[in-house]
Amino acid sequence: MKKILYILLAGTFLLGCSNDDKLSGESGIIPDGGGDERSLNPQNDLDKYIEQNFTKPYSIDIIYRFLEREIYRAYTFAPTRYEKAVEFVNVFNYLFVEPYIKITSKQFLKEHSFNTIILIGEPAFNPTGAKLVGFASAGIKIHLLEINHTQPNNIYWLNDNILVTLYHENAHTWHQAKLYPTDYERISATDYKRDSWVNAWNLNTSNFLPAGFMTAYSSFNSDEDFVEMLARYIVYYNATLDCGCATSDETRWGKNQTNTQYHSIPDGFDYELYTEWKNKFWNYGNLYNDQSVQYESSYVWEERLKAADTKIRETETYTGKQKIEQKMAIMKKYLLEEWNINLDELRAEIRSRYPYVVGKDFEGNPVQRKDFSVLPNN
Repeated sequence: MKKILYILLAGTFLLGCSNDDKLSGESGIIPDGGGDERSLNPQNDLDKYIEQNFTKPYSIDIIYRFLEREIYRAYTFAPTRYEKAVEFVNVFNYLFVEPYIKITSKQFLKEHSFNTIILIGEPAFNPTGAKLVGFASAGIKIHLLEINHTQPNNIYWLNDNILVTLYHENAHTWHQAKLYPTDYERISATDYKRDSWVNAWNLNTSNFLPAGFMTAYSSFNSDEDFVEMLARYIVYYNATLDCGCATSDETRWGKNQTNTQYHSIPDGFDYELYTEWKNKFWNYGNLYNDQSVQYESSYVWEERLKAADTKIRETETYTGKQKIEQKMAIMKKYLLEEWNINLDELRAEIRSRYPYVVGKDFEGNPVQRKDFSVLPNN
């Protein structure tokens, strides 16, 4: 089933190639017409790199040239620039492939991953003006849009626009092969919305959280709930795992301080150490995008749980926080017992690479930044 991923509100915008869209000579549209479509564009260095590093070892094909059969006719798309496709494959290798095979294995990734990534240069917009950044066929084929605007050394941009989608879609292949326990679905069973999820929630108030959903789209069904929560667990900050500021001394908790600015801090953390920790988020870059909207991947897991710590209706037994925690416990146990995957270890391996993406460690000290603009020597 095809689905539209991550609908973002945006102003109406007519998409197409303008005079400012100067495409590399390597970009191109390959029409349907029988025969070997790729023969119209003989293999270049990028094609060879994709074949040797992704297609052959992992059965993952990355298509950056237009293939007409892969385009949704309902939208107008622009080709991906060659140099942006190079950046993507380097980011993909560094922040997806390498961490996953380190925690699992090359064979595991080959057997349990999506098989096609299609890169589109610009975003698409539906008639209402909503911005679309991706399409997917659950766990098999992914269309990633807006690749021409990739910010390769902005980890927040990469997380929000590319990586969270990859982590989401890859997790589909796991539950499709071995279903997670049915207890997972029962936790929020009465609040799954299917196709009405878009209109079911107020995104400004995040009222999906008390229902036990980490995102509004999580309420589509239990499968989307599972993969959305897994992907957010990876990209969100986590005070329990990352801060080192837990305390049982309630006099140090934010809610017990006279200064109300600390009242939003989740219980169980030293308010001063927690605040110092959050201030360091800026060492990885601006927390807000060009539209002054906070990057979702700069959220803190426990702050979302705090916002969920109420009941969606009075008749409920559990708060949204309790539901999310119950689902996370089931997920972690399932991943460990069925796949021998420790989710915290996978998360830590991925995030250990962030300093080399942005050129600074979490404390703000300079480190060697990865150059994603150049293909490695094979």
